[in-house]
Amino acid sequence: MNNMIGKPQTIKKVNEDLIKNLIKKQGPITKPEISNITNLSLATVNKTVQKLLDKEKVKVSAVAESTGGRRAQLFEINGDLEYVIALYYYNHIFYAVVSNLIGEIIYKDKFYVNNSDYHVFMNDLFHVIDKLIEKSGSCRIKAIGLGVPGAVKNGVIKNIPNIRMLENVNLKKIIESKYNINTFVENDVNLATLGIYEKNYKEIYDSMFLVYVEDGLGSGIIINKNLYTGFSNFAGELNIMDIGEHDINSFNLEQVILNLKNKIKIEKEENLKESLMMIVSKTILNIVCILNPETVVIQCEVIKNEDINYVINYISNAVGKDNCPEIIVLESSKEHGLNGTINMCLKETTYQYSLSNIRGC
Repeated sequence: MNNMIGKPQTIKKVNEDLIKNLIKKQGPITKPEISNITNLSLATVNKTVQKLLDKEKVKVSAVAESTGGRRAQLFEINGDLEYVIALYYYNHIFYAVVSNLIGEIIYKDKFYVNNSDYHVFMNDLFHVIDKLIEKSGSCRIKAIGLGVPGAVKNGVIKNIPNIRMLENVNLKKIIESKYNINTFVENDVNLATLGIYEKNYKEIYDSMFLVYVEDGLGSGIIINKNLYTGFSNFAGELNIMDIGEHDINSFNLEQVILNLKNKIKIEKEENLKESLMMIVSKTILNIVCILNPETVVIQCEVIKNEDINYVINYISNAVGKDNCPEIIVLESSKEHGLNGTINMCLKETTYQYSLSNIRGC
């Protein structure tokens, strides 16, 4: 970091990044407003905004109302300068979107893929990507993001029983080699967590925990407004958590919860609902004791809003009402995962230089 401070080009890049992100978040916005918010001099703002205009990263959207002098221009991000591709795998289907740089959906579709054989699967995946690139027209693809049901570290996928042929495969490297486009691969539940948080709770909470009970059991963790995955990307793997409700040698927590869920859903055995709620409540209690999140979101089709009080009472009785997070039941949707994938692509490709307590120059 010491080598960066004081270099004019570095400072210019920091200012450019700062102003571009401000325009993205608060645009349409005028140059004087940018100067006031960032504490950068108006001269610096003028030069930097002009550079962004020359690169077509921002554009003039309108002219502000006159206050007696020359009317100021309003600037906003040029969302259609580049696109990102987001793919989210669920049950033999890739849910797919093309998005612009401000998250607006340009194209949306879903594609069946055959996961019986590695080469067949990869050919299907390439076909999907080719189709999305075609739908993007002449617009450059900035990034490709994929959500998969497995642990991912540095692009290498592990623990992926639903697509076994991708075990230990560096999917990121393969796609980048073929398309020469920045590619990011992440666990599907982590991306759903990111999508839910960014859309619904970012302005309300600094921390959130997602309990995901669909075709498997998983969770996602937000700490200090950022996705937390652990040093080996294993954080949130609830399936082997031991809560004393089963024989760890013959079952894991995922099997127990999914068996109960399926019996309630398919066989209509509502009498098992309390057993499910007890296990889910114990699982959440463990999380509360370790992470103390502000809110816990439950995504499970057989758990409804009327079941929330069971969880709240269980946790409050154990650790006190003051330590009980807000419990929210959220309807299942692949949109959360797609939104998270788009968000990942945009974050990962955003210039990351920053200075603490930056002041104008």
